[in-house]
Amino acid sequence: MTSYAETLPPDRRRHFERIAITSTMFGCISTQLIESNAPVVLYLTMLGSSESVSMFSSSLPNLSHILLLIPCAAFAARRGLRRTYTLSSAAGFLAFLLIACAPYLGSFSRSAVICGCFAYAVTLTFYASTWYPLLDNILTSETRSTFFSKMRFTYMLFNAALLFLLGKVLDRTSSIGALQIVFLLAGSALWGRKFCMDRLPISPDMARESPKLKSSLATCLGNLPLMKFSFYLACMYLVVPAAPALALVSMKTSLGLENGTIVVISSAALVGRLTGYLLMGLLAKRLSMRLLVIGTHLGTLLAVGPLIFITSDTPALALVLGAVFFLNGVVWALLLCINSVEMLALARPGNKIMAIAFCSSAIALGGAAGTLITSALLGCAAFPAKIVLAGFAVSRFQLFFAAYTLAVILFLGLLPLVPAVTRQEKH
Repeated sequence: MTSYAETLPPDRRRHFERIAITSTMFGCISTQLIESNAPVVLYLTMLGSSESVSMFSSSLPNLSHILLLIPCAAFAARRGLRRTYTLSSAAGFLAFLLIACAPYLGSFSRSAVICGCFAYAVTLTFYASTWYPLLDNILTSETRSTFFSKMRFTYMLFNAALLFLLGKVLDRTSSIGALQIVFLLAGSALWGRKFCMDRLPISPDMARESPKLKSSLATCLGNLPLMKFSFYLACMYLVVPAAPALALVSMKTSLGLENGTIVVISSAALVGRLTGYLLMGLLAKRLSMRLLVIGTHLGTLLAVGPLIFITSDTPALALVLGAVFFLNGVVWALLLCINSVEMLALARPGNKIMAIAFCSSAIALGGAAGTLITSALLGCAAFPAKIVLAGFAVSRFQLFFAAYTLAVILFLGLLPLVPAVTRQEKH
């Protein structure tokens, strides 16, 4: 069956791909301000809030994805992709306008910032329910891997430049007014994202998707390959986001590294992601998706396993940790691109919006569960700081990393559930 994207001339598809990438650059300005959390923390601190309260804002996007992505997909199917992302852009702009105006609201200023962050997190869920279905109209099965590689590399490079520029601005001035302007510009950029998305085509088939949540969700549950892939993703995301987050905690509390050293080490993950996005474009032309999935899974072992053996006495400790974080960034990037490609490949015609929302919800659920379980166990008094095993002192962080590694090994048994691993490749 010929897809809508295959009916478009190659030069038109490339034109639409450039527009799609530009739209992400407009949208990532606002997303980075919320998800990086540093500007929000600084802003709330200036308004008299504690950092512990302001850190709550970074968890809102994942939480909203878990709770709202599937209902938002039903809304998008009922109201249409154009109306849905337009609503997201308008509401997102108003959310940032509220954040920018917070200093004028007196005693309600801190609450206004938190409400604005929450409202924007909800708008991201509406946007996410339209983004991948919109891309499905311009990407063929042959161009998906290279597109996501190029898009995410450009996106990540732009994010890095954006955060660097923001840091320079905040170095020069620490006034509330400067941050107000930053938030207002970020919200206004959402209209640029909408302008670009308006220029992407939509297949007539998208108008025929079921607007009923129950029936469209039932179709997803009946899509066995999609269910298997979603389950595999949820399991992998129990470990992939949690391991580097815990490693950062261990560097400060257990390994005793300086703040500057920790920042440099964590930046290696950013370099790793950029490398991973470039690699995806190169490897997808030479390797099958089966080999990419298996290789990425084995790479996850290499990105997590060495953390078991790292102690404060490890030679060249910072260099070793930097290498591990770099590899974790590469694996993260490859897994994210594989997710994007396979979600589009497994979604059935007439059920694209809900299928992609279901798969994305599984990813968010796995990532949130892994982090929350680790946090709960880490704070449990039953876990002592050190445990002696066979005459060796083992820290609780090493035990967690061992559990992560064991989990990834056990998840090797789930690879036969991944459709890309079992399906016959076309020659």
